[in-house]
Amino acid sequence: MKIIRLLAIVLVALPLFASETVHVVISGGANAGTYDASSDRGGCSAGLTGPGTWGNQFSLPKEKDPKKLNSLQMIVPSAKAAAGGTHDFYLSAGFGPLLHRSAEYVVDTKKGKGSGTVTVIDHGATATVKFDAKTADGVKLAGTIDCKSVTRAQ
Repeated sequence: MKIIRLLAIVLVALPLFASETVHVVISGGANAGTYDASSDRGGCSAGLTGPGTWGNQFSLPKEKDPKKLNSLQMIVPSAKAAAGGTHDFYLSAGFGPLLHRSAEYVVDTKKGKGSGTVTVIDHGATATVKFDAKTADGVKLAGTIDCKSVTRAQ
């Protein structure tokens, strides 16, 4: 009986554990400010968008407030290069409902849309990602992603 109670407590508490937390500071633009958020879904991945890649899928799909950060997406073509800091990446930070954004800030260095550096500190089961980027319009995005777990391609 004690095991069943313990299992019930653990199952109820599972959604409370974040798979990742994000900290983003935006300088310039309509959404300038500091944002902290966490999610129990999505998270960091290695190799899911291709061999050797690094990714992040942070979304709060139920968040409708146009002033709250609810999406942080990242694709880094080479996790190995990102270990020392890479200038080759895609980063998107979104506000408002997922299908009707009030604002979205995109850095896509491969297409010449913005610049910056992404560093991935991969610990295997967990990771920390640091980014310092600027959109083509001059909006600066800096922050960290604390990956409580990393999904890896087989």
